[in-house]
Amino acid sequence: MSDPSVLQRLLDTAAAELHDIADTAPDDETSGRLEQLRDLVLGAGVLSAEGSPEAGAAASAVARLIPSIGDPAADDELYRAGTVLLNRPTGVETTEDQGEPPADELTAAQVEAYLRDRFPGARDEVVSVNTIHGGFSKRTTLVEGSVDGVSEEFVLRQVPTGLSARSLTPEYALLCSLASTNVPAPRPLWIDAQDNALGGPFFATRRAAGSNIGDVWGSAGATEQTCRDVAEIYARLHQVPTAGIVTPVSSRVTSDDLAATIAKQEGTLLQRGITIQPLLAALLEWLRRNLPAVPPRPSLLHGDAAFSNLLVADGRVTAIVDWEAAHVGNPAEELAYIRPSVTPVMEWDDFIDHYVLHGGLAPDPSAMRFFTVWSHVWRHIGCLWLAQNFEQTGRYASAIAGFVHGPRFLRSAVDAAFGTHAAVS
Repeated sequence: MSDPSVLQRLLDTAAAELHDIADTAPDDETSGRLEQLRDLVLGAGVLSAEGSPEAGAAASAVARLIPSIGDPAADDELYRAGTVLLNRPTGVETTEDQGEPPADELTAAQVEAYLRDRFPGARDEVVSVNTIHGGFSKRTTLVEGSVDGVSEEFVLRQVPTGLSARSLTPEYALLCSLASTNVPAPRPLWIDAQDNALGGPFFATRRAAGSNIGDVWGSAGATEQTCRDVAEIYARLHQVPTAGIVTPVSSRVTSDDLAATIAKQEGTLLQRGITIQPLLAALLEWLRRNLPAVPPRPSLLHGDAAFSNLLVADGRVTAIVDWEAAHVGNPAEELAYIRPSVTPVMEWDDFIDHYVLHGGLAPDPSAMRFFTVWSHVWRHIGCLWLAQNFEQTGRYASAIAGFVHGPRFLRSAVDAAFGTHAAVS
C-alpha cells in the first residue's frame, strides 16, 4: 500500500474541494469539477491497491518482459499487464483546473510604481491587473493601462521568486526572433531578467486578442476552422529557418539527442527520489528501441502544442503562447502532440492535407508512432513531479495532475506502444 499519509491527504483535499463546489461553484462548472473530483477519489483507490497480489504480479510481469520488447507476443502480454495496473475508469474530458491563487498576486499600485521607476519621465497609469491561475512554472499577469500616455494591454510572464529562471531569457529571445516572421506569437516589449520590485524575473509582451480554449486533454470549443488555422500556423512555424535561433530547450533532432533526453529524464526522476515503476521503465525501453531517423527538415517546434496554448477570437486563432518548451526537432513530435486535440473535431488526414498545403512535410508513420508514445510518456513524467509536489504542498491542482491526468497519460502511452491498435499514421 502507498504511504497512508498521502492517501489521507488526497481524501482530505477531495473533501475540501467538494465543500467548495457545493458552496461557490457556478452551475456551468459543477459537472466538470465533480467528474474531476470523482477521478481523484478513484485515483486514491488505485493507490490503496498498489500492494495487492494482483498488482504485484502484473508489475513483476512487466519487469520480466522488458528485455523482450518488440516481440509481438511480449508486447501483447505487456499491454495486458499494463491494463491490470491501470484498471480504473479514466473519466471524461474535464474543465482545466485553475489551481489556488498565490498569496503574492500583483496589484495595480505595484505595477504602476514599477513602470514609473523603469520608465522615468513617462506618463504611466495602470487601470487593472489580473492574474491567470493554473500554471506551474510561470505566473501570467494581464495588465491594462497606459505607458507614456498611450493605452496599452500587456502580459507579464513571471518566474515566482525562488524558482529557476533558466528558460526565461531564451524564451524572450525566441519571441524576438518570431516577431519578424508570419507566426502569430506574443510580441515582446521588455525583459527584467533579475529579481525586481515585482518579485521574480519576468518579461512583458503585448497582449494578443482572444482567449484560451481546451486543455491538455483536448479541444473544448474548437471548430474545424480552428484546426485548419492550427495546421497552417504550425506549417509556417516548421518552415522558420533554424540557423542561429535561440530556444529554451536543446535540440532533439538525432537519435543521440533523443537518447540523451531519455537518460536525462531518468536521472531527474531518480534525483527527485521518484521510483521508476516497471510500466514506465518498459515504455522508456520501448522508446530507446524505436528511435526515429533524422527528419528531412529539422524544424522549430513549440514543444507544448496543446490547444490550451492557443488564443482564439471570433473563431480564428490569433496567437500561440507559452514558448518555454520550444526547441529544434522532428515536426512529427509536434504533430503527434497535436493529434488528440484535432481528431475529435476534424479528420486527421484532412488536417495533414491542410498542413502540407501550407508547406509542412507529411510525417513518417513510424516517427508519428514513436512521438505519440514519447509525448504521453513525458506528460506522465511531468505529472509524477506534480504528484510529488502535492505530497509537499497539498495543492489541489497538483493532486489532479498527479493522480488523475498522470494515469491517463500512462494509459495512452501503453495503448500506443503495446496495444493491438498501436500503429499510428
